Amino acid sequence: MKPHSSTRHLMYLLYQIIFWYGVLLFYLFITGSDKVFTAYFNLLRVQNIYFNLLVFGTAISFWFFFLNLLFTDRITRLFPMQMIVFIKWLIYFGSAFFLMLLAARISLRRIDKENYEALLKQIPRMDIHFFRFLAYFYLSGIIYNFLKAMRMRMGRMNFIRWFFGILSKPREEERIFMFIDMKSSTSIAEKLMHRKFSYLVQDVFNQMNVFGKYHGEIYQYLGDGAIISWNVSSGMRDSNYLKAFFAFRKRIGDRERYFIRKYGLVPGFKAGVHIGKVMMLQVGQARRDISYNGDTINTAARIEGMCNEYNSELLISQDLYMPSQNQGEFLFKEMGKIKLKGKRKSTGLYQVKERKSRK
Repeated sequence: MKPHSSTRHLMYLLYQIIFWYGVLLFYLFITGSDKVFTAYFNLLRVQNIYFNLLVFGTAISFWFFFLNLLFTDRITRLFPMQMIVFIKWLIYFGSAFFLMLLAARISLRRIDKENYEALLKQIPRMDIHFFRFLAYFYLSGIIYNFLKAMRMRMGRMNFIRWFFGILSKPREEERIFMFIDMKSSTSIAEKLMHRKFSYLVQDVFNQMNVFGKYHGEIYQYLGDGAIISWNVSSGMRDSNYLKAFFAFRKRIGDRERYFIRKYGLVPGFKAGVHIGKVMMLQVGQARRDISYNGDTINTAARIEGMCNEYNSELLISQDLYMPSQNQGEFLFKEMGKIKLKGKRKSTGLYQVKERKSRK
């Protein structure tokens, strides 16, 4: 497991522990009994309710963390969606039921005629408390998956803004935008046909989580490409917006054998990057979304469109270029002032390459 992957998994696990600890604490609050997790759920002999909650919350978090690693896109695509949903439904109910049995200190002895009746006596009663917790646990799992899906769809910072309700009023921000697109996607789609090409796009998009390591947020997926966004401070710091592109390219290169075996090719990518002011707002009523509006995005798209003409993988605008960057990991070549399609003013462009292979 790679270092950044480990950090991401640890953060995900930490979020789960906090969530499930809060869920169990809230259940304690609504039930109105301080003995729920020390008497009825008596797995632990320690009569400290907050310690018990922490242990239970951590155990649940590890279990669902394992399930999340198990249900990868590569696995779920092998089965019908209805089957996946049904299996997850069974797992959630089974997890709650098992937790109840575990909390009763069920003996792990082999079940036979001699101890069968004694084992039954240890099982907690199927009363209102049992089914209340079963339903509560299942609904909590649904809520967690909903919040997780929203965070993944909107990006971490936009999710936080949405959660606290500060997106309803448009606001101006200066941001960096990268348009990234698959090279020769039309001919690749014609060769692979639509079904196999869709799997290729899905595999490629799954590798784009590397942008998160460099503080990039995936704003939109567009066909076989995407728009990545940074706030200025995190994007410019240590040239994160440049490192992110080459890290993504390396991620694809590291899976060369996989792509060749499955698709007969290794996809290549080109990107254009620009910086400027945009308006950020929440749009829609029936289906809400986060939108960035402004000429900055259009300019980034036009810059990406020039990559084929200059046979370049990465082009950036003059507004992003800093001479100090040329002394580091990257080489810049000035392409001159270019009049982009649909633009009245010319834009200075720089071609960017890696100075040496990154480890």
